[in-house]
Amino acid sequence: MDKERGVNRRSLLAALAVGALTAGLAGCGFQLRGLGSGGELDLQRIALSSAESGPRDHLTREVRQALTEAGVTISDQAPRRLNLGKPDQQETELTYGDAGNQERQVTLTLPFSVQRTSDNAYLLSQQEVSVDGTYYTSEDQLLARDEQRHQLEQQLRRELAQRLIDRLRALDDKATP
Repeated sequence: MDKERGVNRRSLLAALAVGALTAGLAGCGFQLRGLGSGGELDLQRIALSSAESGPRDHLTREVRQALTEAGVTISDQAPRRLNLGKPDQQETELTYGDAGNQERQVTLTLPFSVQRTSDNAYLLSQQEVSVDGTYYTSEDQLLARDEQRHQLEQQLRRELAQRLIDRLRALDDKATP
């Protein structure tokens, strides 16, 4: 009887040890893959690099503002660097009515990557975020068309910056156990 109790006790302890080990490994799975403590993306502080520069670089300003509003400190000495590629804007005519009315779609795409600043290793190789929107115009309202396009472009830049932040947050959440 004591022998059976000893076997049951050992079996129970072994099962508990296996369960604890399994739970421990599941809880820190990203650490096992090298993305553990300190989270490779770490969005608390980040450097920002852009392929576009100058006074017409509205998208980089939107990204910088969105990062700041998200509580991210932008610093050249940060351990990670967010690289923004050259944005691509495409405009497509969706409809053309008899009275010259048109529905036009604008698509804005931004390539980006994340690097470690210490050795320039890519933590996130080039990816893209994209947004699109539409506006309506007619041939006899050229000034209104330009204004509508301009307003849509502003809206798309804000949406694209927010979508980039959301994507980085999601990746940062995955990187931390």
